[in-house]
Amino acid sequence: MDLTGIGGIWPASLTPFDRDGAVDEAALTAHLGHLAAAPGVRALVVNGHAGETSALDRAERQQVVRIARAVAGAATGVVAGIVAEDPRAASALARDAREAGADALLLFPPLLFAGGAEARPEMVLRFFAAVAEAAPLPIVLFQLSRASGLGYAPELLARLLREVPSIIAVKEGSEIPAAYEDNLLVLRDCGRQVSMLTSNNTWLLASLAFGGDGILSGIGSVAPGILAEMHDAAARGDLAAARRANDRLRPLVRVFYRRPSLDMHNRMKTALNLMGLLPNPAPRAPLLPITEGERAEIRRALVASGLLAGGEMAA
Repeated sequence: MDLTGIGGIWPASLTPFDRDGAVDEAALTAHLGHLAAAPGVRALVVNGHAGETSALDRAERQQVVRIARAVAGAATGVVAGIVAEDPRAASALARDAREAGADALLLFPPLLFAGGAEARPEMVLRFFAAVAEAAPLPIVLFQLSRASGLGYAPELLARLLREVPSIIAVKEGSEIPAAYEDNLLVLRDCGRQVSMLTSNNTWLLASLAFGGDGILSGIGSVAPGILAEMHDAAARGDLAAARRANDRLRPLVRVFYRRPSLDMHNRMKTALNLMGLLPNPAPRAPLLPITEGERAEIRRALVASGLLAGGEMAA
């Protein structure tokens, strides 16, 4: 599927494990099927932070992509996260993803870039070029916060778009509204179609108000319908409807995106378990299961958002 110019909702999926800690293929198939069937979902994103990809070995990552491809069919895209610390490993993962049927790659910056990659732009360009050459698939660039050192300044972003034509979208998580707006202007001025997919999870509505083509986020694994309502309302300029959707989303945002941030997707697994959509919410070590007290808070947030009614999943 050609994802060029495609916006809408791109949920960053979770990876279920069974009681022995292995990838639970049946639960993953059901999870991805539920997401693919949700109105407004245009692509399934696997092997990202939400999918605990750093805890998966190479074979498991390819296994996840294969399952996603089988579930998605022809109507929904499959985007494979590429998380690696050097171009050789990233290229190997990219080739695996292509072989397994991915439509595009979500290319994460190596943690090494946090040490000042913007001062060595050729290093960044070579990293992208190596992956693009290894697996000729469209690339979604992952733009993290500038404070983390893993975001690209507008000048470098513009150069990447010029010199790596396979980049078709940006997963934008700069965390600062002014930076988001600057990056959006770079995309609009680059001379070709590059989609802006916001992942600024604590201010999704505000980012859509600036402009944008879609939402790529782990919270889409729990509430794809709410995200679709908000996105569609913002796109048609219906601020009142967008605010109503945001009001439903807010309790989930508050309970998922708080300290310690390493548990954010762990909390989402617990939410799906409470909704009857995931048999085993346990993450893979070294992450620990959610405490009973936090589980109760997640339940209250689901009720407040309308996703649970009387302890059961709302229609």
